[in-house]
Amino acid sequence: QNEQSRRACPPRGPACICLRPSHTDRAARMSARLIAGVALVGLAVGVLSADQEAYARLKAFEAEFARFKKETALEMQHLEDESAQKEATLLERIERLEAPEHRRLDATQQAQINSNTDNWTANAAAIADLQSATNHTWLLLCGALVMFMQAGFAMVESGCCRAKNVQNILMKNLVDVCVGTMCWWA
Repeated sequence: QNEQSRRACPPRGPACICLRPSHTDRAARMSARLIAGVALVGLAVGVLSADQEAYARLKAFEAEFARFKKETALEMQHLEDESAQKEATLLERIERLEAPEHRRLDATQQAQINSNTDNWTANAAAIADLQSATNHTWLLLCGALVMFMQAGFAMVESGCCRAKNVQNILMKNLVDVCVGTMCWWA
């Protein structure tokens, strides 16, 4: 019987359709190897295309870096030129200021300084007078506002009580205004 079963299926081939465990395992192993080989080839092709993309990106970054380096060098040269120009302008200005003829006071400048001093004293007196007048005006304005405020309180209080008490409330508010005025002027 063993010989018949050996003859019935080809020995250890992938075309074996019998259900013997040894032949079934071998077929599964062979198909797994075939799938692994196909996957490996696919992976290699994917890695190759990814390498080509990475290489293209690298070249693009290198070109961008070269452009940036060139622009930076031009900008640095421009800044150095501006700095040199500003330095030359400042040195020229310093030389003009250090010249002896610009540092002397002449008679007209001295007279102008003296007239400014006289004007300053006159202006200081005028400013002091204006400040005093402004202070008095402000005090009078605030006093008038307080009097109007007292009248407003009298109206509110008389409107919130009975008619027989209105005369008493108004008298109390008038006495309050009189006492407040005397205390303020004292």
